[in-house]
Amino acid sequence: MLRAMLIGGLFAALAAAAGAAAPDEFVVQGLYEGTCKGPSGEKKLEARVVALGKAAYKVYVREVTDKGTTALAEMDGKTAGDAVTFAGKAGEVEWSTSYADGALKGACGKGGVLELKKVVKTPPTLGAKPPAGAIVLLSDGKDMSAFALKAGKDGKAAEVKLTDDGGVVVPKGGLTTKQKFHGSFDLHVEFKNPFMPTARGQGRGNSGVYLPTGDEIQVLDSFGMDTYKGGGCGGLYKYKDPDAFDKFSLASLPPGQWQTYDVQFRIEKKDGKPTGKARVTVLHNGIKIHDNAELSRAAKGGGFYFQDHGNPVQYRNIWVLPVKDE
Repeated sequence: MLRAMLIGGLFAALAAAAGAAAPDEFVVQGLYEGTCKGPSGEKKLEARVVALGKAAYKVYVREVTDKGTTALAEMDGKTAGDAVTFAGKAGEVEWSTSYADGALKGACGKGGVLELKKVVKTPPTLGAKPPAGAIVLLSDGKDMSAFALKAGKDGKAAEVKLTDDGGVVVPKGGLTTKQKFHGSFDLHVEFKNPFMPTARGQGRGNSGVYLPTGDEIQVLDSFGMDTYKGGGCGGLYKYKDPDAFDKFSLASLPPGQWQTYDVQFRIEKKDGKPTGKARVTVLHNGIKIHDNAELSRAAKGGGFYFQDHGNPVQYRNIWVLPVKDE
């Protein structure tokens, strides 16, 4: 009888283990912060856990100091049963860890103890209210009158899909403003990249914020993902990477989180007309990624365009504040 009970208990335990669900990739991916404590002391770390789809991950670990952050280690991750484990190296030193309950715990070299906890960072200007004199282009999606929506073959304007948190999924054909802007301005944009773990490169949450000159500030899921020059999130498309850049955009937050662009667009005028090339200072999630950078095209007036690239990128809280030209 006892033997039967033990055998029954063993089979029950095995069945329970077999039926245990692996952590969801969206839950595991994200930004982590913590330490590596070892014989030589303690290092403060941050890590980007990037979901690659099909139960695979990549982890980029950076050391945090008063001078900033530097790349330290890379690990590959995989899901087996109900466990997610990671292994890799910092130079020639082996690292290994596992995920459980929002944390990564394991070994960071010989005698080193690694412990990182998932964090959710909120951009400092998220939800910023338009100041006096600002022109609201998009609030919560209920009023789309600022945009000329592309018409389909049936002659009807593109469908606008609203989300529960006040976002608008960029419609087919994108969002083009009816109003033209002919001077300097401050622009605030909030966007959210979709979670597309199996996508790569330019297929991973692609959109863009086009300025009146026609220059594009790229929108892309660049959380731990690299691409060509100027093609990552915050890049001046195809000609300048963000200043906060090391293989990928360090200012980027994980897909599924709202992010911000705050753009200072400045032009010079001669005899009342734009002259030369415009310059921009751009903050991505509060981090300066372009500092008075010269754009590639001649200064001119025009509208804004928020690109449809076939990915369900969301926008909300877009406003522009005209300022005195330099």
